[in-house]
Amino acid sequence: MVATPPEEIARQHAEACDILDSGSMACLPRIDYGEIPLRWKVRPTSSSASSITTASNCIRPMGTSDNRTADEGLSCDDGDGEGRSAAVEEGYRYCISSRGNVDVSPIVELIIEGVNDPLVVKDEDGGGGGSAAATRSTLVKTKDGTRNIMTKSSGKRTIATTGGKSTSPTSSKNASVAANAPRKDETSSSRSLWNERYAMTNNVRLTRPSHDAWGIKKIILVFCDDFLNTVYTLPWYQLENDIGKRMHDAIQPILDVLGIQQEQMVRCIFAGMPPGVTIPVHHDTGEWVKHAHRVHVPIIVPDVNRVLFRCGPTVSSLGRVDCSPGHVFEMNNQAKHCATNAHDASYRVHLILDYVEPDFHELRMAQNCPVRRVNLNPGEVVTQTRRSIDRALDAGMREHPSYLIIGAQKAGTTSLYEYINQHPWVVRARRRETHCLDWRWDDTLKSTEERRSRCLGYYHADAMGSYPSLITGDSTPSYLLDYYRVIPRLKEVFSHEPRLIIMVRDPIGRAMSQYAMVTSTDGTPEQLAARGVEWRDKTLEEVLMEDVRNMKDDGLLPYWDMETGTVDRAAYDDFIDTWMEDEAWEKYVTTRIPINTGSYSPLGRGLYALQCRQWFRSFSKDKFLVLRLEDMSSPPTSAPSSDIDDGGALVDEETHDEGGGQLGVQRAVDRVMSHLGLPRFQVADTSRKNSRVYDNPLEGKDELRARLERFFEPHNERFGRMMVEHLGYDEGEWRNVWSYAKVG
Repeated sequence: MVATPPEEIARQHAEACDILDSGSMACLPRIDYGEIPLRWKVRPTSSSASSITTASNCIRPMGTSDNRTADEGLSCDDGDGEGRSAAVEEGYRYCISSRGNVDVSPIVELIIEGVNDPLVVKDEDGGGGGSAAATRSTLVKTKDGTRNIMTKSSGKRTIATTGGKSTSPTSSKNASVAANAPRKDETSSSRSLWNERYAMTNNVRLTRPSHDAWGIKKIILVFCDDFLNTVYTLPWYQLENDIGKRMHDAIQPILDVLGIQQEQMVRCIFAGMPPGVTIPVHHDTGEWVKHAHRVHVPIIVPDVNRVLFRCGPTVSSLGRVDCSPGHVFEMNNQAKHCATNAHDASYRVHLILDYVEPDFHELRMAQNCPVRRVNLNPGEVVTQTRRSIDRALDAGMREHPSYLIIGAQKAGTTSLYEYINQHPWVVRARRRETHCLDWRWDDTLKSTEERRSRCLGYYHADAMGSYPSLITGDSTPSYLLDYYRVIPRLKEVFSHEPRLIIMVRDPIGRAMSQYAMVTSTDGTPEQLAARGVEWRDKTLEEVLMEDVRNMKDDGLLPYWDMETGTVDRAAYDDFIDTWMEDEAWEKYVTTRIPINTGSYSPLGRGLYALQCRQWFRSFSKDKFLVLRLEDMSSPPTSAPSSDIDDGGALVDEETHDEGGGQLGVQRAVDRVMSHLGLPRFQVADTSRKNSRVYDNPLEGKDELRARLERFFEPHNERFGRMMVEHLGYDEGEWRNVWSYAKVG
């Protein structure tokens, strides 16, 4: 989300102060609507939304006509609330629900000491005098993009400026993001829970980039990463700790009002908002938002008439929420919201609590990504990125790479790799296709350690050591066929055996795509060199016949009649899965696969069962995920028999529905996340990658197509059986994979 400019924050602050000074905005009535359904938090509310569905929280309140925007339908005057329409009031139910009221005096007793002390943190050199922590980052830079990796907290805060000058922290109308600039002659109560130095020793220090930039003080009790993968309980909320036990007792009444258990809580923070500060209109981001209920409880509010907390479905329909101490209210943090503390000298403190629904943990178990709960030790150090949190003591625990997409060529591997890399916890390799296990392998290196070090250099392994939540991998689709070179090398240098992903596609469409790509003269010099020139002056028929002859000469096709282009099924059944087939396939792979060109094996690359069998023999089946390119289409349909569009053009390299294949892509990526043990995320960009449209090489060649269908039909059946019997995949989806309607 783009940061709000300082000038705009200053404007919003002045506007909020005007509202408070004039008393022109009454609080919304306290109405308990119960829990705000999570289906209303799928995505942020929109200023131009005109409807609400169960798949979106774009809101059209009752009474808003279909041809009006939500801004128009929800706009409210600055009066005392009497002029608000029923439609406006109905709109707020999607944003605010008053869940009850509690006595917060036990909490106040625990946190009151030092609440109004200026925020002082420990600088990197061990000295004091810093203020709210801003995060200093390093970038893992790659050819295709960057991934931000947070390294240290700098102990500095930027004061928002207007017109080149710092705004006065004591002038409520002119102050913006930050106030109370640090003064070295001030000291914080040494044992105050708000004291960052004390917390760093007795609790655990965590950064919250936005809150830290706004100068928000914090006492963190429970916190989670952005994907709810690990929930950390900090010492000041652990029962073995005296403060923790008292915190438990003081907060329990809030949980009772909400009707939730301790295990459902994933974040619990006291946030101290400085005087003269405005948090601008925004909505929260991160995958956790749509899975958790957000609750606020005002704890310390020196003057409710100098605090303005607003929330609403649109910017022009923000309603004021009652911030009297003890008011337990749930808010839709995907809705627009903002806050201002216009008090001249005192902090405003809220308890911010997030909790998940009771079945959330079971859901994550089913997705192969169970939620971990970890108790942190006093003074423990954590490492953070924008979306992840790791214990420093876990540094180096993850071995890299975590996954390899090993094939097949021209089956959507580029697209899948790009979709995976949209996950905030995935760092792309230095090259998408590293080839470190085939033609970039260095035989001159003398030891395994040297060879491993060279290969790991493609994956930023050293930089990622402190962040075990993050993973990396590459997509080198030549590995699938080139198994005899790749497998022993993989076992040598990546002995942890990364997860393996295989993309497959109708082998006829795959072969046509390969031929069209290799014979194309479009591309960079590097791409053209990698494709080779061997097929440039050959027809499609010549290229295919050459591959068939090679397989025939190597003894791999005793069942194929070269003259009639037919398969003797009895001979086929007798030959497959025998030592003779193994020897013939070994001969073909070791003698017909050059390492310096892509112009080879248009048919051999489509014999998926033979290729996968070698990998399945070498690694346990749980290491593999096999996906069909056709399954990236949406909605789910039976697998198409070709990759030819209605206009006769060959579409490379994916088939998508008119909506861009969003649902199909999301389903495929969800399966990948489960395979990798990563929490799921929403794929933002589902467009095809590395896609081209070629003239269809089979156009007008019906007999050649029929011959190819006869060739591949038994191999497709065999591959489908392998998926069902070896990997346990659904029989209905795989038994008749790429079954051609008319063969013969």
